[in-house]
Amino acid sequence: MKKRSRRKIPDSQLQHLVRRLLRTNQPDTDTPVIISPMEGEYFSSVGRLLERSHGRVLALVDHELARERAVTVFLPENAFVAEVMKCTADGEHFTVELELIQYQDIVTV
Repeated sequence: MKKRSRRKIPDSQLQHLVRRLLRTNQPDTDTPVIISPMEGEYFSSVGRLLERSHGRVLALVDHELARERAVTVFLPENAFVAEVMKCTADGEHFTVELELIQYQDIVTV
């Protein structure tokens, strides 16, 4: 049986992600999103959800994502595995289109 890798994220990195989310979102109106590549260099792109329909997600994020790259998308209710279909510059941000491949329920303890 293959063991699942558990990457421990330092508290300082989580605090940095939260600050970036708060800077780019309006809490009352925006749905926050965090997108992290599944392979290669580890980083997170944060922003807000623009649209979600039939397995497609459109988001405005703060870092560019490579096309055809597998990513994990963290939304408030679930974590999803997706593929980057398109990423275009939008001023200082990037509009990214994702195709959801599968999702995993997040269990809260």
